[in-house]
Amino acid sequence: MKQRIWWSMVTLLLVLVWLAPGIAEQPPASRGELRVVDRDPFNWLSITWNVMEHLIEHSPDGTLVPRLATGWRWLDERTLEVTLRQGVRFHNGEVFDAEIVKLNWDENTRFQQPHLAGTFMNFKPGSQLEIVDPYTVRFVSPEADGGVLTKLLFIHMANRQFYRDVGWGEKSW
Repeated sequence: MKQRIWWSMVTLLLVLVWLAPGIAEQPPASRGELRVVDRDPFNWLSITWNVMEHLIEHSPDGTLVPRLATGWRWLDERTLEVTLRQGVRFHNGEVFDAEIVKLNWDENTRFQQPHLAGTFMNFKPGSQLEIVDPYTVRFVSPEADGGVLTKLLFIHMANRQFYRDVGWGEKSW
């Protein structure tokens, strides 16, 4: 009886070792792949809010807090300067910097109505993003726009691979 239990345990252990990866084995490293299987617009909401980061987000109490930004300040009633977090990399190793913010700005603002919430979330025509240095950008509106910080909540930060392989808009869906 003891021998049967012993052999059963040895067999179970061998099967577990055979099925499971080795203890010292590392899981395969991410290769930076992005695969979107279902391009339904409602799935895009899940992708953008659960996968992508933003410059600014709401805290649980509803205040605006920095995420990929470390802070911001108004230079005048039309100009918001945003300092970006350093040392951030995307899943594929690409560095997050002012050039990436500019790419996302350009891609997000090229649509007349990029927001499901409505056109009031669009930046005013003539608004611009200026790169000050690799980790500082300025959002400049043609007129005073107190909604700029809230509008920045909706600019999802993606890397160049996203725009090359997937992109925004109906042509991409």
